[in-house]
Amino acid sequence: MRKFFLILSLLVCIAGCGTKKDNSLKMETYETYYRIVEEDTHPTGPSMYYTLSGEMTTLADGSHRYYVIVDEPKIAMYDCVVFIVENDILFSEAVKMMPCMGVFENKVSMVPNQVNKESGYVKGISVSGECAEESIRLHILVEWKDRSRKDTHREFHSYVLSTGGFTPDASGESGN
Repeated sequence: MRKFFLILSLLVCIAGCGTKKDNSLKMETYETYYRIVEEDTHPTGPSMYYTLSGEMTTLADGSHRYYVIVDEPKIAMYDCVVFIVENDILFSEAVKMMPCMGVFENKVSMVPNQVNKESGYVKGISVSGECAEESIRLHILVEWKDRSRKDTHREFHSYVLSTGGFTPDASGESGN
């Protein structure tokens, strides 16, 4: 019986160490994406490959929840990542996690006219965040791989989002 508890304790320790290592790797990946968005100064403009939209609602406490939606893929997009940085906040000054998808959870793929959630094929991707402001500037990275999963494609977008929807920011990017 004593050996059983010893083995069980060892397994729990090993499992715990693996989780810490996985979480550390995911946090490094998060920081990498954050810095990629932080360093980008040239939005790519409206995408030819998908539709990007946003909406903002006011919550009962006066704060706001916003949603950024990537959908209607025109091409096959595998292992998608969507990462948002709010109001030009630098990584070193961030006090909250920025909205993202594909960093901490399993990545999903978008293929025109194909939906199979169990296999990771979705119709669209929705990323949400909360803010106190009625208007927020969002820098958005949409990343995906081609069918071979060898070539990575990235597009950067910069919008101001309010309850009225997306509007172009100072960079002059027009809305989708």
